[in-house]
Amino acid sequence: MKSLKEKELELLQSVALPQADDWQLLSDMPEVVTELNNILVNALAFAKNKPSDLTWGQIADQIFPFIKVLAEKHPNLGIIDSEGFLTVARFFGVNYSPAIYDYFRYYGAEPEFSTGPECSP
Repeated sequence: MKSLKEKELELLQSVALPQADDWQLLSDMPEVVTELNNILVNALAFAKNKPSDLTWGQIADQIFPFIKVLAEKHPNLGIIDSEGFLTVARFFGVNYSPAIYDYFRYYGAEPEFSTGPECSP
């Protein structure tokens, strides 16, 4: 049996890539899956090579603007549907840190409660 440190090191030294089924695109376009995975791999390399004060928002900045451009290029594929966010969250949860999962899973989601004037004290 491995220790936690050994397992963490093993995870850091490997990368698991999403497959087409993970992205759940609305059409079979392998080249888009490749582009999406390249975005994730580049962002992962960025995250792993930055200092310890790196924020999750900085990692998100390496992902979501590029995914948005790809989604605009292919508007009928559902790239930025909830499954896309789920896939990004799963990728980083497995390859970077499980703690980041919820941040990416709900990235850009609307807050549940309004903070408008009617909700002010």
